[in-house]
Amino acid sequence: MISVVACTNRQAYLPKIFENFHRQTLVKKELIIIVNSTVMEVDSVGYQILKIPEEVSLGACLNKGVRLAKYDFVTKMDDDDYYGPEYLKEVYEALVQTDADVVGKSSFYIYFKKNNELRLYNPNRENRWVVNNGPYKSAYFLSGATLAFKKKILDKVSFPNVDVGEDSGFQRLCFESGLKMYSLSKEHYTYLRYTDPLHHHSDARESLLRRESRFIVHTASIEKYVNTKK
Repeated sequence: MISVVACTNRQAYLPKIFENFHRQTLVKKELIIIVNSTVMEVDSVGYQILKIPEEVSLGACLNKGVRLAKYDFVTKMDDDDYYGPEYLKEVYEALVQTDADVVGKSSFYIYFKKNNELRLYNPNRENRWVVNNGPYKSAYFLSGATLAFKKKILDKVSFPNVDVGEDSGFQRLCFESGLKMYSLSKEHYTYLRYTDPLHHHSDARESLLRRESRFIVHTASIEKYVNTKK
């Protein structure tokens, strides 16, 4: 049904990739791990593992992973976020039911680990189409960690050959190519914001994330707030 592509160069976060994948209720799925490192050790039993040297960009790694996919639908998973049990189910059903070329989450939860704070980013931008009737705007942005799409669109667009901004660049290319894009619900995924700012590969600033989000709750456990049954 759906192929999951996860790219990492961090040994410590391999367990989180496996946890997120095996937590999913969707049965027919495959995991493709792109190891962007020549020194990491990975147990390849039951998974597709592709080891790529560090000098190859994240965008190029993702393109290689997508081409390995055996299913018609492909989704990214980041190595350090939280994906709830119904995440892949929602993604798959949306791709089938809407016939969108690309789906993802414009509204999503953020969890700031340093003070156990859960917030909702971009409220009220869920369950709707990205309207393509003018130039591309940052307001159309779907979380890169939640991007899913028809594999065949790689014949038309691909991830840019960069290490930062490959997801936003990919979306812009999809938009400018006239592909149909849809924003999913806010549920089933949480962007985990770690205490060390150097942890994150993205260039998103904490001040911006807070300004564009609203407070939900202080909690040590996010699951009951971010997961709902579909």
